[in-house]
Amino acid sequence: MNKTYCPNCKKNVSFTIKKEVIKEFKGIEVNVEEYIPLCNECGNELFVAEIENENLKRLYTRYREITGLITPEEIQKIREKYNLSQRELGQILGWGKMTINRYERGALPSKSHSDILKLIQTSEDFFYKKVEEAFLCGRITERTYDKIKTNRKNHVAEIRKKIITAELDSPESIYNGFKNFDLEKLENLISYLSDKVENLYLSSLNKYLWYIDFLHFKRYSRSITGLSYIRYTYGPVIKGFVYNEIATYPSDKFFVEEYETEDGAIKTSFKSRKNYDLSLFTQEELDTINIVINFLKDKNCRTISELSHQELAWQQTPMKELISYEYSKALKLESS
Repeated sequence: MNKTYCPNCKKNVSFTIKKEVIKEFKGIEVNVEEYIPLCNECGNELFVAEIENENLKRLYTRYREITGLITPEEIQKIREKYNLSQRELGQILGWGKMTINRYERGALPSKSHSDILKLIQTSEDFFYKKVEEAFLCGRITERTYDKIKTNRKNHVAEIRKKIITAELDSPESIYNGFKNFDLEKLENLISYLSDKVENLYLSSLNKYLWYIDFLHFKRYSRSITGLSYIRYTYGPVIKGFVYNEIATYPSDKFFVEEYETEDGAIKTSFKSRKNYDLSLFTQEELDTINIVINFLKDKNCRTISELSHQELAWQQTPMKELISYEYSKALKLESS
């Protein structure tokens, strides 16, 4: 039988549990059971830490449910998402050093603190705004600030990667050159292309990739990237217009620059970080890639577009429909 110290009896005694109901807490009707230890010898109420902690846990849990206060688990998830210590999160919000620690151990946050944490939970923009404010005010170190920026970049990259992969990943078929989509290969190919081609614009990139994949399929019955393409106005483009997602993908292999032309148009140009990994490609793949580069690199966007319009693949495929790699047999590029 469990025993605890009774101040009245001045010794360890056995006890009995009495159940009561806490009807109201902080002006809110809660109706939560409370377990109270009673000394079996004198009948006085006793304090047993484990029982009291469980009483508080039930009470606070019920109070949070009714009032909508953030839970300790939700606060922990916020920190895990942004890779923050308890102290770092508190510093970002301008709170005391132990505030987050207390909340995660079960203490009830004030409504204002809970509302701020819930807003962080649902709005990344709000969180990063608080980070900027904290850094400008000197509440967080440059090291913490840089860590958060790096994590943000990685988080964005992961989201973009999932979007791109979800759109382009499909079983091997004649529409992807019997090759599963390979984002790593695509990143390195774009980096290599933008290093070898001066002013590699977004509109031309689609055609470079299409010619490379179709020429390689013509020669070896397999594409290089596993991309699928559709017919569009100015030539073949990556299906689902995912080239827009690729352009905004925070790659460590390439970046993009945008500028406005004299007629007000916005042009997007790819730039290489010159750290591409050519070991990902076979010699046959590199030969194919270089054939296409040498053929197209001195041609402007319009000329490349007109060339693609001369291909049977573009002429025979309905608008916005997938282009079959079967048409690679009639590709004119290699025979030009």
